[in-house]
Amino acid sequence: MIKTPTPLRIAYYTINDPLDKRSWSGITYYLGQSLKKSFGNVHFLGPVEIPWLIDKVFKGLQKCSRALFKTEWIPKYSMLKNMYAARVLKNKMKGHQYDILVAPAAASELAYLNSDIPIVYYGDATYKIYSETYNKEFLNLNPFSRWEGDHLEKKALDKSSIVIFSSQWAAQSAVTDYGIPAEKVEVIQMGANIDTVPDYDTIFLKENSDVLTLLFLSVDWDRKGGPIAYDTMLNLHKRGIKVNLIVCGCIPPPQFSHTCMAVIPFLNKNELGDLKCFTQILSSAHFLLLPTRADCTPIVNCEAGSYGMPVITTDVGGVSEAVKDGINGYCLPLQADGDEYAELIAKLFSDKENYHQLIVSSRRIFDDELNWDKFAENFSKTLQKAFKKKNWFNNLTTHYMQTSLFKIGDKTLNSRL
Repeated sequence: MIKTPTPLRIAYYTINDPLDKRSWSGITYYLGQSLKKSFGNVHFLGPVEIPWLIDKVFKGLQKCSRALFKTEWIPKYSMLKNMYAARVLKNKMKGHQYDILVAPAAASELAYLNSDIPIVYYGDATYKIYSETYNKEFLNLNPFSRWEGDHLEKKALDKSSIVIFSSQWAAQSAVTDYGIPAEKVEVIQMGANIDTVPDYDTIFLKENSDVLTLLFLSVDWDRKGGPIAYDTMLNLHKRGIKVNLIVCGCIPPPQFSHTCMAVIPFLNKNELGDLKCFTQILSSAHFLLLPTRADCTPIVNCEAGSYGMPVITTDVGGVSEAVKDGINGYCLPLQADGDEYAELIAKLFSDKENYHQLIVSSRRIFDDELNWDKFAENFSKTLQKAFKKKNWFNNLTTHYMQTSLFKIGDKTLNSRL
């Protein structure tokens, strides 16, 4: 008699709150829910609260670094802080049996975890390219703090059985910059952080308006190219095109003000009213305009696709791996200015038939690739492939080495190894 396998037991390892839709732009929450839906048995270990006294010590060290060395020391990458976090998370795992541990964007706190459970790490950048890409945050970084970040990243990637990134750009850094074997590095794109997928009637409603609506959605005005988005709006206005720019998530500096511009400082997706407002904005905008200066793989590009909203953005980081020219938007060169963005948008919007097809293909790529169900399906395939490489997963129970059960949506994949 063949014993029916029980669901895969997953420890979801993260320092932030996995049930908060604001954690890592909502990715921590939606990724966790995706695994729960697909695999069933997921134990959320986070969040980790840093004690008041320890937090004060770290803030004091940060001030000392600024005062004595005129440099920045970042507590997030402190070895001591992450030793503490690993200890707390390890204690939360006591008394439970897990088959795998999934750690989303948790390289720092993963570094000092001692466990024989196979580890699957997921992220959108390595520390090296993250610190180089987001150079404003890492400007004048203390050399020791930079070393700590690299040290933690290396330890975490080394101990992971599978290392998954959201783009080839990030995956290549793991191999090139940290010496991680290419055979244990995978690429799986993220999904849209939405609770309800809009129907097709909704995504075509924006075609009823002859006023061009652009959406700039970000918490960082400068890094996401806010000044260029503003200049794009001005150039479109000069061309005689009726245009509105919605800025959502941040407050632009006072000099960026116009009658054709609306500012919504912040929306909390945990609040029903804010979530409703967010969906209304996505339904009404014709283009997501994000001339970002530095980025990894913005989740908002996936969200735009769910509403059939083409993305006009920049070819930096891993952006172009989710935004395909002529399919769900366009990636312009980093040096492109507001006039070039305006010229492209005006051309696309004036051709109604072409714009309609762009809506259709933007939604199609979301349906086919940029959703969390697809992520779970690809995640399952990655696990199955890894299970066959018994040198990676030799600590799984004999039961799982003989029969692995993966439930994806309404389908069950039962593979004998």
